[in-house]
Amino acid sequence: MHSRAKPSVASERTVSLRCIKSSSTVSIPKQIVSESDEGLAEDIRHIQRELLKLHILHSSSAKNQEKWRQSARTHLRKRFEALKERHVEIADISYQTRELKNRSALVNWCRNTQGPEMGKRVYILSSCIHEIYNDAGFGGDYSLTVQAFHKWYDQAQTIRESRKHDRTHDTAQPEYVEEIGPGWQNDMNALQRRLGTLTGDLRALGSGSASSNLGQVLLLLHDLIIDMLTELDCIRSVESELIAQERLWFDEQIATLSLNVHNEREETKRSPCKKQ
Repeated sequence: MHSRAKPSVASERTVSLRCIKSSSTVSIPKQIVSESDEGLAEDIRHIQRELLKLHILHSSSAKNQEKWRQSARTHLRKRFEALKERHVEIADISYQTRELKNRSALVNWCRNTQGPEMGKRVYILSSCIHEIYNDAGFGGDYSLTVQAFHKWYDQAQTIRESRKHDRTHDTAQPEYVEEIGPGWQNDMNALQRRLGTLTGDLRALGSGSASSNLGQVLLLLHDLIIDMLTELDCIRSVESELIAQERLWFDEQIATLSLNVHNEREETKRSPCKKQ
């Protein structure tokens, strides 16, 4: 019989080491790696989902923004058109209401007057407007009269100021203030008479309705004439006061001059006595 060969000790050790190595590299590390891969894969999927959401949001934001702009423009355009139509309606109602008020005021203003009398009232009103416009306008009698006074007043102030500093002999200005002149006084008197007549005519026409155009025109004309008369009275008062002060100064200058002449004569009389 053939005898079976016994394995050597070295071969047994080699076999045992292989078994231990195979078992250590296959079973234990494989379980650990699989668990870490699953967690990492879940995180990656979560990040991918978030990135996908951001991509979709970013790609659709431009379209959504453009849609929102178009919607906003359309909404605002509709509101603007509605407001425009409402404004036109309100303006039309206001115009019609104003027209009714003016007609009613004109009817009341011409009440109890017949055709010729009503025409006379309209003529008087037209004449008042025309005269005030011509007098108060550029180159009108009122404007020229006021300008003449201001020119005279400025010259008077210059003379009085030069007199205070004793510069009257160094300039070509006169030493005293003269009156404006009879022509200006006549213009003032004529203006005041004419404006007074216009005031009476306007009072005779009545005031009319305060809320109507006619009533406002009558009120403005009356106030304008009163202001013009007030200014003319003020101008006349200033001119009279300035002339009165100038006459007082002139009298003082004459009195001073007379006193100086008298003193000189007295001094002359005493001089021969002193010589003797």
